[in-house]
Amino acid sequence: MRLRLILGLALLALSLLLPARPIAAADRMVLRGNYYREASNRVLAPEVMLTKDLPDERLTLGVTYLLDAVSSASIAAGAASVTGGDFVFTEIRHEVTAAAASRLRDWSLSGFFRYSTESDYRSRIAGASLARDILERSGTVSLAYSYTSDEVMYIRANIRDLRPWNSTGDDNRLQVHYLNLGYAHALHRTVLGGVNLEAAFAAGPMDNPYRKVLNGLDESHPLTRRRLAPSLFARWAIPRARLVLEPRYRYYADDWGIRAHALEARVHIRPLRHLLLRLRYRYYTQTAASFWREDAAYGVDELYRTADPKMSEFHSHTPGAQVVVELDAIVRRVPALHWLAGAWIEATYNHVFQTTRFGDARLGNLAFSMPF
Repeated sequence: MRLRLILGLALLALSLLLPARPIAAADRMVLRGNYYREASNRVLAPEVMLTKDLPDERLTLGVTYLLDAVSSASIAAGAASVTGGDFVFTEIRHEVTAAAASRLRDWSLSGFFRYSTESDYRSRIAGASLARDILERSGTVSLAYSYTSDEVMYIRANIRDLRPWNSTGDDNRLQVHYLNLGYAHALHRTVLGGVNLEAAFAAGPMDNPYRKVLNGLDESHPLTRRRLAPSLFARWAIPRARLVLEPRYRYYADDWGIRAHALEARVHIRPLRHLLLRLRYRYYTQTAASFWREDAAYGVDELYRTADPKMSEFHSHTPGAQVVVELDAIVRRVPALHWLAGAWIEATYNHVFQTTRFGDARLGNLAFSMPF
């Protein structure tokens, strides 16, 4: 729902560099395979997305289905009490999203509903967004809101006996309110800049029912969390070099005591007419939560306890690359493949070097998209 990107239409040079991958104003199918791997966890997530354009109604409808297969979420993830030891097991999550978007003169509107389920978790998310072009379409103001309602359970003694998990409270429902306010502006014919502010309020259990601290006590996190994250971004197109430079910065703070900085740089290159390359690097650093203890040796009288590595002080480096091949070049040479006109293939890989006990991580995806 990053509506700040809408203003990219004002950058004529940028449109020559980015790939022709419309998600609106076209009937399109996207097949994507996502992959995540770290020392003790592996995630395979195939995904299919369909969009249908209704030009007379100025409406675009979309539906997405995603399947998460998480394997070997073992001792490293704090699940030894469920598995009985550090051996491979698999959890399956199903996720369905329905979305609608419309463009009415200077206004853009969209909404979505997402439902996901797994063996011990149910999640429902609904959201809407609104954006308006201003200053003769040189600027865009955007506003997005979403509400999440999750039902948190836990499996007792690995016998498929589901129990509500309410942590230190009396309710097993996690509710999250998320607000995103953004502004993007065409600073020059080839330069786009913007600011963004994200805010979130969460209430309910946010700890892992299977994770224990050093002395065997249950993990216990606060029942509320307030987050704030301002960010800046810019896009500079250099048409003669067929290049786009994209720096980003994001600051994060919450009332659990975590402060974080994220610096990212992306370089988009179009060496050939139907080939797009993207290189990226991201540096992330954060402080520890106020209740984090490095030795994890909490006392029974301490209300808040955690063994979550994401609550610790750590930093990470993430280099990555993406290749997009548009198939129109093949279609022109082989007329029998005319049905591939407008199709593209995408491959992405990112490697995360991080200092948490989870160790390094590898992320990748392969995607194929075509109009229908």
